[in-house]
Amino acid sequence: MKNIFFISFFVFLLNFSFSKETLGLVTKSKGKVEYQKFDSKKFTSNVKKGLGLYGDDQIRTGDNGFSIYRYLDDASSIKILKNSDVIIQGRVDSRKITKNIEVSNGLLNFNINKQNEGYFTVVTPTSVATVKGTEFWLICNGSEGDKFLGVEGSVEVENIQSGQKVILDENTTVFSSSSGDIITQAMTSEDFEQVDDLDNESGE
Repeated sequence: MKNIFFISFFVFLLNFSFSKETLGLVTKSKGKVEYQKFDSKKFTSNVKKGLGLYGDDQIRTGDNGFSIYRYLDDASSIKILKNSDVIIQGRVDSRKITKNIEVSNGLLNFNINKQNEGYFTVVTPTSVATVKGTEFWLICNGSEGDKFLGVEGSVEVENIQSGQKVILDENTTVFSSSSGDIITQAMTSEDFEQVDDLDNESGE
C-alpha cells in the first residue's frame, strides 16, 4: 500500500510545475466521505486514494467517515475524522505550498512538518491557529468554540472575537470561545484520554 502512495506521489510531483492548483492528495478514505471540487456545485462520494486536491475543494465526513490527505511539497498530513466539514485552501509558489484550511466543524489531527517559508494557517468560526511545524488535535464545535490539544511543538492560537493570542504547547490545552475568551492550561487526565481515543479512532 505504501508503494501505491509513493507511485501516486511521484506522478503528482512530475506534474507539479504544470498543475499549479494541485495542493495534495487523499491517502486514505473510509466510511461516509464526500468531496466537492472547487469548480463544482455538487458533492460526490467517489473519494478514493490518490484523489488530487485543489484550492477551495471541500471535504465533509459523516458519522463513520474518515479521511487523510497529504500536501505534495512536504507530506504534511491532515486527518479528518467523523462529522467534519473543511475547505482546503492555499497556493503554489516556487514549488512550495502556502497552506491554509478552513474548518467549519469537526475533529481533525494536524501533523505539520516544519514550514521553511511562511506558516500553515487553520481558520475556524472562532479561532485562527498559526503553525510553523507541529502536531495537534482540533475539536471545532462550529460557532460555539474550539478546543486545541497540543501533542508536539507549539501553535499560536488567536481568538477572532477578542484578538487575544495564546500559545498551545506540548501537553497543553487551549479553549477558544465565541464570546472572546481564550485560555490555556495543562492537559488533564481526561484530555490525555481524549487524545488516546482520537488516536485509536484514527487508526493510530
